[in-house]
Amino acid sequence: MPKYCRDQAREELWLMMGGGAATGVVGGIPVIGALAFNAGLTAVQAAVVTRIAQVYNVDLIPAGGAGAVAGAVIAMGGAQLLARVSGTIAGIVPIIGQFVQPAIGAGAVKAFGEAAITYFENMYPNKIYRSN
Repeated sequence: MPKYCRDQAREELWLMMGGGAATGVVGGIPVIGALAFNAGLTAVQAAVVTRIAQVYNVDLIPAGGAGAVAGAVIAMGGAQLLARVSGTIAGIVPIIGQFVQPAIGAGAVKAFGEAAITYFENMYPNKIYRSN
């Protein structure tokens, strides 16, 4: 039975959420935590959209490159901004932030990944996954 790209991307997205949780853990480091959280989350999200593009067998440059990433961010709307702001604020609060930030990071990666999957699925509906 064929496997669709969207299903493969969602399976891998659960693993990539660990990267978002890890940025939350790093975000708990005093002083540099907020910067580390935002920079780390950006890097993880770039890796997520790159991997999802690979699942769809799409080269990001001809497919729009930054436009593909921007499209996914736009699809996220205010949720992306809310995740970053709340993650930064949670990092400032001692002790509580160390527990909340990993969940915020994982949730932000999940939401961003879902938006990227929707973006690619709209471009390539019901595409069959072929591992390389």
